[in-house]
Amino acid sequence: MIKHPPSSIAFRGLMAAVCLALLAGCLPPRHNSPETPPPAAPADLTATPGNAVVTLAWTASTVATGYNVKRATTSGGPYTQIAQLAVATSNGYTDSSVTNGTAYYYVVSALNAAGESANSAQASATPTATGVPPAAPTNLAATPGDTQVSLTWSASSGATSYNVKRSATSGGPYTQLAAPTSPTYVDSSVTNGTAYYYVVSALNAAGESANSAQASATPTATGVPPAAPTNLAATPGDTQVSLTWSASSGATSYNVKRSGTSGGPYTQIAASTSTSYTDTALTNGTTYYYVVSAVNSAGASANSAQVVAVPNVSNPPPPTFGTWINVTPAGVDLTDNLCGNGGTQSVQADPSNPTNLYAEFNCQGIWKSTDYGATWTGPINTGKNAARVSDCVGGITVSPSGTAVPPTIYQGCIQGSGEGFWRSVDGGVNWTKYSVAPGGTRQDYYAPVVDPYDDNHLIMAGHEHDSIVESIDSGRRWTAVPLNIGMLTNGRTGFVFFINTGNAVTTRGTWLWIGEQNGGLNGTWRTADGGTTWVQVDTNEHPLGAAQIYQPDSNGVVFMAGSNSILGQGVLRSADYGQTWTHVGLTNNESVVFGTSKNVYAMFGFAAGPGATFDSSFELAAQPGNGTWAAPGTPAGLTQGAAQISGVNDGSNNVLVGAMWNSGLWRYIEP
Repeated sequence: MIKHPPSSIAFRGLMAAVCLALLAGCLPPRHNSPETPPPAAPADLTATPGNAVVTLAWTASTVATGYNVKRATTSGGPYTQIAQLAVATSNGYTDSSVTNGTAYYYVVSALNAAGESANSAQASATPTATGVPPAAPTNLAATPGDTQVSLTWSASSGATSYNVKRSATSGGPYTQLAAPTSPTYVDSSVTNGTAYYYVVSALNAAGESANSAQASATPTATGVPPAAPTNLAATPGDTQVSLTWSASSGATSYNVKRSGTSGGPYTQIAASTSTSYTDTALTNGTTYYYVVSAVNSAGASANSAQVVAVPNVSNPPPPTFGTWINVTPAGVDLTDNLCGNGGTQSVQADPSNPTNLYAEFNCQGIWKSTDYGATWTGPINTGKNAARVSDCVGGITVSPSGTAVPPTIYQGCIQGSGEGFWRSVDGGVNWTKYSVAPGGTRQDYYAPVVDPYDDNHLIMAGHEHDSIVESIDSGRRWTAVPLNIGMLTNGRTGFVFFINTGNAVTTRGTWLWIGEQNGGLNGTWRTADGGTTWVQVDTNEHPLGAAQIYQPDSNGVVFMAGSNSILGQGVLRSADYGQTWTHVGLTNNESVVFGTSKNVYAMFGFAAGPGATFDSSFELAAQPGNGTWAAPGTPAGLTQGAAQISGVNDGSNNVLVGAMWNSGLWRYIEP
């Protein structure tokens, strides 16, 4: 049998199968490649503020191909995406769509083909103009605890940290304690029962702000009521009794109690936060008995020792009176019509050196006395800007610095080539002018009033324009103070004064404003918050160009004078720091009130020019000024009354020196 070879087709198929089988056995097994995971959240996000920019930086995330930048104006979001970045710019971003002074909050997420990471940790920044220090912190509060005081304040825009400062004396000097970066601090280096006074300043790269308003606290042991008040004293007056006492360590307030029977029972009539109280609307001739207890969060103390008082009007005027003597320097011209020649409208004693007094004569410069006002030399403004300071209708203020060096003197010039605000730091020789920015083209302001607890804190009122301005840096810079619509005078002049509450913090914002005579339409207004809100307390108004109030101490009594009061024209007296008023004295129209340790004085005056004559309505009463007033009269040559009266003690007598407008300077020695 003959065998035939396999066909070529079958052979080729067999060989292909063999080769495929061999190939499969020679190659390694195949596996799928893993997918790339989403990136991790970016780390180390930082936000650096600049002038209208915030610069962001972070640590790049592994396998990220891009980033989402997100922003919010509220901490914690919600966030809005503001940019998406490629990996080439993955470690930073500059946000230029920001506003200086606004806080911004940022997060960043990472991206790749697999998705988006979680957000990074938040970073925040507040952009601010380069070279501008932050504003002083506000709303500083000091809360006492057991051997500690907790401080809080409102954050200052643009601040990166704060300096916390403390003093054992109200008003300083202060010593820095700490530099926190947040608006809180707990001072644990204190002793229970000791009063501490605090201020805080804000810092950034451009510098440090002014100090905040002062806050004080007295730490005390938890759960321990304060001790009973001591040294309670009662001073009777007309239908009232004024009470004062020594502070109790750790007390936050005091309960004032009264009885018609010695030893009680007592009825609480007030809760005072200060160490004084005036009980009004009493019956003259009736005997009243008083005690006071101290209060804190732990409870009330025992009652103080009892005091007794009988209100009465039996407070006769002084039996003898002094005489006004003309001490106008011979070199002063009160005859020629120099820039209207109102004469002199301000005379000021140097609190640090009572032998020295200063006065300004319209268009005739600044004059000085070194013998309690008996003789005068001048003008003393012989240095820088001497001519312009002399060419001025205005007044001066001597700062109550309490130092022995030449005092700082301020001038408010309302007319003349020297119109504007001026400052001398060498006792009136050289002068520097500072612009009152809120006044714009109106730079005519009366001489400022100085905060009794802060020499750098000034307020002053515009001359014949509706303006009050405030400075916290001794007059270098000024800000406008809001006015109530009822205070708008339409071209008249208001005068503004600090009311000393006995506390540096509350005095800072407690002011009294008296409008110019306008039929009672403007009247007298009071603020306790630096002008944020005003309350009208009377319709009393001052004569043209002159007003002066008088506070004998910081226990609540304030005197003012004028006309158009609903209580009658003349002298008004308050026993509660100017909140309510009673009429005392005669029914003369008056402009200034001044007092000594013995008496209270009032006088009428206004800018009348050379040759004018009017009754100065000079009157006085024995302290405390709520008894009978007398009018002893004035010499014939004193033809115009006071614009301002200042007083000193020469070691033997109280001496009054009055700036009597065009009648010049006059001196009165109290018997």
